[in-house]
Amino acid sequence: MDSLFIESLKQKARARRARIGIGIWNADCNLIASLESAAEYADLLLVGDPGCACNQDCFVSQEPWNDLVRLLAAGEIEGAVRGNLPAGRTMGALSGQFGIRVRRLALLELPGWAFMLGPVGIDEGESMADRLELLLGGAGLLRNFGVKASSAVLSGGRMEDRGRCERVDRSLLEGELIASRAREAGLAAEHKGILIESCRGDDIIIAPDGISGNLIFRTLLLLCGAQSYGAPVLMDGIFIDSSRARGGFDGPVMLAGCLASIREEQAKD
Repeated sequence: MDSLFIESLKQKARARRARIGIGIWNADCNLIASLESAAEYADLLLVGDPGCACNQDCFVSQEPWNDLVRLLAAGEIEGAVRGNLPAGRTMGALSGQFGIRVRRLALLELPGWAFMLGPVGIDEGESMADRLELLLGGAGLLRNFGVKASSAVLSGGRMEDRGRCERVDRSLLEGELIASRAREAGLAAEHKGILIESCRGDDIIIAPDGISGNLIFRTLLLLCGAQSYGAPVLMDGIFIDSSRARGGFDGPVMLAGCLASIREEQAKD
């Protein structure tokens, strides 16, 4: 996927202007001010306590992680963005309200290349089954965007590293199996071992586990200047996770608005 793909998402979000809730927790006035640009893509409802004057609609809450999820479940907002809410409380509320195991992939953009990366939650992707579900779910999500995904599965070594230690052997075997089962499901998937540098151009990258995925994400975002558009949770509703390390939430709001546009188009069909 390239920059034209990202621009097409932005156009869909601008045209639809969905009602999107965003969580706010102990925010400063700079963060609240940054939401003005995010309002280009959606009609925002701030859920929490802004703590200073703002031009957006607000739902004042002392437990915004619960109320954000509740508003989404009740259909009072079309999509939700975590904003700067605590991850553990918010994902717990989401899991409890919708009865799901939280799985998410981050949409990232480097010059000339956009892709999805998962797992990015440190407690996600522990099992081979979890990572396979992420890959299959990510491919399904990209199909909604009109993309037939090519996928790369990473593991803990080069192919010739088999035999160096049990952990590497297990990681290599799991990478092979995940890619094989994804191909059996009709996806273009390749196990690339530890060679992340060979993944450029792929649409989905699956890390060996959530800790390594989170490290890759943080390295790209905070050290290499990658653009992040948030991490959609694989579920029936629209919930975009967003790192508290970011300075603004234009990307996640845009992605939530775009998904709302696609859902509306699919409902009409």
